[in-house]
Amino acid sequence: MKNAILLFILFCLFFSCKSNNEISIKIKEAEELIRIEQPDSAFALLESITNPDVLNDKIFAHFCLIYAGLSEQLGEDMPFVPQMERANAYYEKHGSAEEKMNCLLYLGMSYEEETDFEWAMKSYLQAVEIAKNAKKYLLVGKLYNKIAGLHDYDNNYDEAQRYYQLSGEYYLRGGDSLNYIYSIRDIGSNYTIKEEYGEASESFQKAYRLALNLNDSLLLSSITNRLGINYKEMGNYSLAEKYLFQSIAYDKAGSAPTYLALVDLYTRKKEYGKAREYIEMASIYRTAKRRLTGGLLYQLYLLEKEQGNYSLSLDYYEQYTNYADSIADLQARIDVLKVERRYDYANLLNDNNELQIRNQEIFIVCIFLLLVSLFLFVLYKYRVALKNRYILDQQKKIADANHTLQEKEFAVEGLSTDILKIRENILKNSAVYKKIIRNSQSVEEAKRCSLTDQEWLTLKEILKTTYLFFIDNLQNRFSNLTEDEIRFCCLLKIGLNSQQLSILLNIQPTSVSHKRYRIMKKGKLENTNTTLEEFIFGL
Repeated sequence: MKNAILLFILFCLFFSCKSNNEISIKIKEAEELIRIEQPDSAFALLESITNPDVLNDKIFAHFCLIYAGLSEQLGEDMPFVPQMERANAYYEKHGSAEEKMNCLLYLGMSYEEETDFEWAMKSYLQAVEIAKNAKKYLLVGKLYNKIAGLHDYDNNYDEAQRYYQLSGEYYLRGGDSLNYIYSIRDIGSNYTIKEEYGEASESFQKAYRLALNLNDSLLLSSITNRLGINYKEMGNYSLAEKYLFQSIAYDKAGSAPTYLALVDLYTRKKEYGKAREYIEMASIYRTAKRRLTGGLLYQLYLLEKEQGNYSLSLDYYEQYTNYADSIADLQARIDVLKVERRYDYANLLNDNNELQIRNQEIFIVCIFLLLVSLFLFVLYKYRVALKNRYILDQQKKIADANHTLQEKEFAVEGLSTDILKIRENILKNSAVYKKIIRNSQSVEEAKRCSLTDQEWLTLKEILKTTYLFFIDNLQNRFSNLTEDEIRFCCLLKIGLNSQQLSILLNIQPTSVSHKRYRIMKKGKLENTNTTLEEFIFGL
């Protein structure tokens, strides 16, 4: 009987350790991928661990620390707060100083993601005390920077400046000149927000002088951008212009926001030609990650309003508000999905806890039965078989829950299609689109109210906003297109057929065909099976 009891205990321990060991191997593989600088692969490997909450406290805490570090590096969501709280509870008792302060940092970031800023602040301050005692000055600087960010979010700019100052001091003590300069820049930004422009200029100029020694173009571009904006708010337009152009020179690829600042500057100076020129430049240099659609529409609204083009100005303002509403709606949907994920995780965690309690109870009962009788040992084996079947069912439920989470993530990706539909609705609701459709249905209307050059320009601008790279791709693909040919392609893009084109442009249907053929010849499409309409639709 004693041997039977020992065999049972060893059996349970073996399978428990086997599960932990398999996951431990994955964690070690992820650490090796991090070491050879493959964070994406390491993150994907950790993501493949379907239910880390069943791990023992030591392995689970180590898993959370690595996962959180990769999430910070890759810009992914942090682990859930209950997970980081469990990891922190373990490291408080058994962790090294470095593990404690890093875990508190990531716990604060998890709280921050769930907008629990009070507990995020407490976690960061705890981590600061440990990091100071360990003389980890760079980490202290980083923590103070995050605390400053919380005060910024709360519009408590004086406290934010104080913590940016502390952040910079500790970055400097740790030998990180780059982040020290960024801290000075952030202090200047707070002064600008508070409209204390003289103090802001002093901070930015100090940061600029120090940055020149590092010769870091991105840092220099960031500082000169803020200098230019600060001088613009002061009304010193010549200095504002100087520093904004310097910012563009330091970082041409990321210059779209600076071009928008120049648009605002020249609109204020009533130099409307330059303002339009730099709207075009902002459109050219914007990127997929920084589309600036809202900013472009708003600046176009201000520009047309300043020039007295109130109808067009109102049209741009309506486009801007529609775009802002669509972005707000998209963000709300993403927030709902995140809440649903947290809710599903809480339910899953509760199920796991209940399952763990049941396992413990069953184990105690089984041991008792073994001590009572060898006969009951046979009965126990039967119960274990039933329990294993129950565990498999639970694992299936966990897998189904993970599948549901993945489907919800795919739903978020599908929202990008909704955004395109919103942009197309904005196009179809514009005044110039309605006029084109109206003219294309009546020869008399087309002759009486033909499109002006300004309306053609407006059509191009709206198409740039709706189909971000259509005009650029068109000009790159078809060499030496005339303005009339570009306009013809724009009409094809909005779906006009040959009859509508003939009416709108007041030309014969054969002339429409000739125009189409000349454009296809310029794009070397004349000997292909692709029609011009199909090709334009794909741009």
